Amino acid sequence: MTQNPDYLFVYGTLRPAFMNTYAQFLSQHSLLVGETAFPGQLLDLGSYPGATYQLNSPTTVWGTVYNIGAKKSAILDQLDAYEGIGDDYDQPHEYVRRVIPVRINNTWINCWVYLFNLSTDGKKVIRSGDYVAHSKNE
Repeated sequence: MTQNPDYLFVYGTLRPAFMNTYAQFLSQHSLLVGETAFPGQLLDLGSYPGATYQLNSPTTVWGTVYNIGAKKSAILDQLDAYEGIGDDYDQPHEYVRRVIPVRINNTWINCWVYLFNLSTDGKKVIRSGDYVAHSKNE
């Protein structure tokens, strides 16, 4: 598995439906590949979601894949700050950046993804697995 892929999977406020500064930065500095999902749970954390990757999960997390290869380092540095990852942030971090496989356009690719890193006890599961749809129904 490629440990430093050129792809990023986003499932929450970084998706194209959102207009925050970081979502705009991502869309301006990368190439949209398409929509797909991975097995896991999507959690409602209030004004944003968190996701867990669970290979044998009966539920899925829907999101968007971007090719970030041309500006990968700069993009990941910005998004690490947005997600609160790095030496300047208290441990344990709310999110961790990991590489997971996703299937898109009939091909498996490895993608960076920011996964929820704290206890899921008592967290509300978004059953649809789609934060865009969930946020429109709130």
